Amino acid sequence: MHQAQLADNRATSQILPLSVRDDPSSEILERPCGGGIVMTNLPKDTVTNRNSAHRVRLFGGAVALLLTFTPIIAASPQAGDQPLVDERNAMRRMNEQIQELQAKVRELEARLNGVTGGTPHAAAESSATASAPVEVTPPSAPPSAAEESQDNNSIPSVKLRMFGDVGYEASDQRGETNSFHIGTLDLFMTGALTDRVSILGEVLFTPNFDNSFGVDVERLLLQYKQNDYFNFSIGRYHSSIGYYNTAFHQGAWFQTAVDRPFMYAFDDQGGFLPLQEVGATVSGQIPSGNVGLNYVAEMGNGRAHLLGSDPAQNFQDTNNGKSFNFALFARPRQMPGLEAGFSTYHDKLTFTDNINHGELISTVYVVYVDPKYEFLNEAMLVRHTGSMAGASGVFHTPGFYTQFSRRFGKYRPYFRYSYVNAGVAEPIYGDPADGPIVGRRNGPTLGLRYDLNNHAAFKLQYDHLAQRGQKSFNALETQFSFAF
Repeated sequence: MHQAQLADNRATSQILPLSVRDDPSSEILERPCGGGIVMTNLPKDTVTNRNSAHRVRLFGGAVALLLTFTPIIAASPQAGDQPLVDERNAMRRMNEQIQELQAKVRELEARLNGVTGGTPHAAAESSATASAPVEVTPPSAPPSAAEESQDNNSIPSVKLRMFGDVGYEASDQRGETNSFHIGTLDLFMTGALTDRVSILGEVLFTPNFDNSFGVDVERLLLQYKQNDYFNFSIGRYHSSIGYYNTAFHQGAWFQTAVDRPFMYAFDDQGGFLPLQEVGATVSGQIPSGNVGLNYVAEMGNGRAHLLGSDPAQNFQDTNNGKSFNFALFARPRQMPGLEAGFSTYHDKLTFTDNINHGELISTVYVVYVDPKYEFLNEAMLVRHTGSMAGASGVFHTPGFYTQFSRRFGKYRPYFRYSYVNAGVAEPIYGDPADGPIVGRRNGPTLGLRYDLNNHAAFKLQYDHLAQRGQKSFNALETQFSFAF
């Protein structure tokens, strides 16, 4: 019987193709059964191969192999000490295994036809296995890397987020009415063109004072990232003047308070700084160990001060001069949450009288932000040269704000004090023909923020504002802001 088993083993190794016989992952277990061999486990590749058609052919080969062994086992001499009932049991088990394999072949055939939509080729292969063993063919070559890349990245994907807010405001300021209001609806989009090049877009739907809606392309940037030390962008961006302007873009949900400090108010809210530019920026880290230095360098068209024009010069500059801004800040690794830095901005301003004025904006800040505490401190000094009549002169406009908040669960009370003081004879901020009067503004803000969840917040805020030449007033604001 032992010699018969060896002969059957050799016959089995000759029937199986090389791809199966030499596969180290094959698990063919041999056991004596009536002088024959029963294969209880087929090679794993016949089950785990990704190609469904290949699995059909493997199962067909296995069925053919078992059917080939059936007459061999029936014709082999039986051991004298082996009872006839054992032989019948072995035959019954082999028939059951054949039926199971045929069922799996039919199942794989149905799956293959459902995927390819073609004719059932496996049915002919299954019928052929009843009389002859089937040669197992190697799987088809996998798709090339270029084909995979074309299938997966043929159309760049775009990620869309939405921010917005609604609220109610009441004040005792003369000439103002208490009103419900809709805030800005912000659509923020990003998309990757390659692993280094991406697009950033931001479109705002903003309510106007005449109750109409305006559409504004807030940001549109083509970005290139070489590494952590060099990033390049071109388009319309938020200028890196100080800390607040780039830490809190549009979207009221991101900032703690209802509104921004005086010095960082946007132009449609009476702001006076060039917070939006069209140009190019370069930014990145500076190798500095635990100091964590970072830099930003910007060159743009500057801010337009012509009456009735958009402050951001989107298409054409009013002069050939360009604005320059440089910012440097540190984020010490040993003190997470702490950031300190400064920025310097320079531009030449041209007005309707063709008189150019030099503008230099310097800011310095120290902030600390962690999940519980927020402590923001910034100061600025704006320097303008020239006068309204074109005579020489130097004018300075100082400003600062400080804001502190602490979180208690879902509640975050906050306090802020803001101050800006532009002189009456200031050629840029004091001439009503070239824009809103900045003057002197100062006052405290006290509020409470309640976070409903991770993407919605309710805010209640009280303001007391004093302005030069006007009566002080009080205001109460509520706001519901969200971010998706």
